[in-house]
Amino acid sequence: MMKNPISVTLYEDLRLIDIGMELFIEIHFANGKTVQSRSSMIGYQLERFILIEYPNKGFSEAYQYMLANAEIVVRAITNSGFKDIIAFKSTILSVVNHPIKMLCLSVPKAITKKKVRDQPRVNIEQAVFVIHNESKVSATMVDFSFSGCLLTLDANAVSIEQGEQMHVAISINTDLSGILTGSAVKIQHVDGKLHVGIKFSDEHPELTDNIFSYCLVNSTKKS
Repeated sequence: MMKNPISVTLYEDLRLIDIGMELFIEIHFANGKTVQSRSSMIGYQLERFILIEYPNKGFSEAYQYMLANAEIVVRAITNSGFKDIIAFKSTILSVVNHPIKMLCLSVPKAITKKKVRDQPRVNIEQAVFVIHNESKVSATMVDFSFSGCLLTLDANAVSIEQGEQMHVAISINTDLSGILTGSAVKIQHVDGKLHVGIKFSDEHPELTDNIFSYCLVNSTKKS
């Protein structure tokens, strides 16, 4: 039985990361280069090490040799009803090649938890295209949630009425690209800009979930 209160707290926090859960990782190499990728939890032995799947984003051979002792930031979104975020900083101890390729990490001193229920909408600054009637215009997505988003665009670029259907083409990366469909629920003119609040339809739940997770995880870097 663990008597150290720090160990008990750390153990309870680690239990929030289910085996196989997707992890968002950020590796900081000694030469200043930072690489973001995804991984998944394999397991851990408290006070000794954590094992995660080798990142799915390929590294050049030179960087593979630089993984040992590199700093790594690990973030995950829990399976709780509120999709809480947990994050920790660690060090890559070694690369394990058998039975599968894994990263062996040091156990962090602490894990940070953030309640998403306190932040149902996340800030984002992402270039998108608005497709409305026969027009396709550039816009900026400034916040995002499961149910909708807020866009800003040139007030003279397009005419939008409340309740009209709109399509938003977004491409964050090769894995997060697609078209979100919704309707304009709030329209404001501010300093020559059109601010349009969009409520999403239920056509693309997986895409909205993945984008929200991406935005949420990246928002913790600014906290």
